[in-house]
Amino acid sequence: MIASDAHGGSQPEAEMGHQTESHTGRWDTELVPDDSGRTRRPEPHCPVELALTAVSGRWTTLVLRELMGSPLSFGALSARLPDISPKVLTERLRALEAQGLALRERLPGFPVRTRYGLTPSGAALRPLLVELYRTGVELAATERERTHPRSTVAVPGAAVETARTGR
Repeated sequence: MIASDAHGGSQPEAEMGHQTESHTGRWDTELVPDDSGRTRRPEPHCPVELALTAVSGRWTTLVLRELMGSPLSFGALSARLPDISPKVLTERLRALEAQGLALRERLPGFPVRTRYGLTPSGAALRPLLVELYRTGVELAATERERTHPRSTVAVPGAAVETARTGR
C-alpha cells in the first residue's frame, strides 16, 4: 500500500511510523548485546534505564564522585560539596542506599559517627561517570562552536609576513 507524505510524495506504508515501531530486528550488538535491552520503549529492567536511574537526580553524580575515592562521613561530604543542603545530601545518600549503590556504616564511639561508602555496584558506576564527563566535554565544545563560531578572515600577506618576521 502507498501512502502520501507531508510533502505530497508517496512512500510505501511500511516505511511510515516511528522508528521503534518499524524496527527490522537487527540490533547494534555493541549498543544492545542481549535481549534485556531490546525494548520498544523505556522499561525499568532495561540495563540503560537502570544505569541512568542510578546516576539521575541533581547532585547524585557529584555524591558518587566524592565516594569513589573512599568512604566519607556526612560532614566530609558536606565540606566537599558545600553548596548542597543537608536535606538534599541526606536524600541522595538514602536513594543510593535504597538502590544498593551506597552503604551507611555506624562507627563505634561517642558521639555516634556515620560513614558512607560505595558498594561494589556503586563502584561499578565509575566508567559510566568517566564517559559521561568525556561526552559532556565534547558536547560543550560542540555547543560553543555552534553558538560562537570562529571567524576565519584571510588577510592577504599575513601568513607570509608572519613567516618572515616570526610575528
